Amino acid sequence: MPNKPTKREEQAPIQAIRPLLKNQAIQLSPLVNQISNIPPADQQLEYYFIPIQFMKEYKPYHRPGRPFKNLKLVNYDKPAISLSFFYKHKYTIERTVSHIQVVQHIKNYRDELLNRTLFQQLSYNEQKDLQRSDEILRTIRQRPDTYQACFSNYHHKYYYWYCTYRYFDDLASMKTTTSSEHLLKHTERPGHQVHERLNIIFIDPEYISEPVPHDHKIVDRELDTFPIQLRQGITTLYLRET
Repeated sequence: MPNKPTKREEQAPIQAIRPLLKNQAIQLSPLVNQISNIPPADQQLEYYFIPIQFMKEYKPYHRPGRPFKNLKLVNYDKPAISLSFFYKHKYTIERTVSHIQVVQHIKNYRDELLNRTLFQQLSYNEQKDLQRSDEILRTIRQRPDTYQACFSNYHHKYYYWYCTYRYFDDLASMKTTTSSEHLLKHTERPGHQVHERLNIIFIDPEYISEPVPHDHKIVDRELDTFPIQLRQGITTLYLRET
């Protein structure tokens, strides 16, 4: 069974953090930076690229093993020298479940439908679900081995953006390591209340930059106008008649 994510409980003061992000965040582009597959504009996803020189200002919010519910420092202490993003269906399957867990889940499901009848009339499908859950609950209590069970959130369609980043594991030897993290997204609760969740990705501006690809073509075209080329060592003298 896949490892369950660390449970997030506490809230970070994101309204106090937003002014920092506004002044420090920079934009990255595939044309000038080592970054690929940037997520398209999405109201559910909010992330910021923060240069390495500001990273220590976020140290109070770096809590390994005790993450905030509404703030993720994606790669604190591991500023990215390259970035890529990908979209993934994230789910778990729990195959080792107890009889008590199964009974409790069915009972909760049935009770939720029963409580709904106090305020509204159930649809035809909901009435069938209520009848079926009652029958299953009765059967499984009498004959526990009737069903094989597992728990999963697969059909809830939890899709997340992931960030893959490369960083210097040892700057002295220029050794690099690659890691991936899923990004937090805004959530909406009944009543259309939106819970904001921020992602902060630290980058090393010096190493994440690269020449614009078409710049090479411009330079090639310019140097081709010098027909005389005299190479000596690592330098070439380009000449053309005036």
